[in-house]
Amino acid sequence: MDLLISTNDGPPILLKNNAGRQNHWLGVRLRGRKANPDAIGAKITYRSGDFQRHRWLVGAGGFLSAHDPRVVLGLGPRTKVDWIEVRWPPPSGKVERFANPPVDRYLTIVEGEGKWV
Repeated sequence: MDLLISTNDGPPILLKNNAGRQNHWLGVRLRGRKANPDAIGAKITYRSGDFQRHRWLVGAGGFLSAHDPRVVLGLGPRTKVDWIEVRWPPPSGKVERFANPPVDRYLTIVEGEGKWV
């Protein structure tokens, strides 16, 4: 991912990630139904071979800041995701697992639908 930073009374700063072009990733956008609509507090677990990681969906970064509501899951040189698991926040608490999602793209997962789009 590249990063764009804006500063008060200054020009924007663009940080280009040239090293990441040989690595792979999976972007996930969660939509809650019983859980809150933005799925704040959801835990995302993913596995690729012997590589497993967790990410939590957070709502904000700091005072007057904003960030992309999608979560990017880094895979490094791995070209395949075995599965991704979403543990939806309360009051839902539902756990859903999705096998073999595609990589190097963004997916949207809606709570309770059992699939991604």
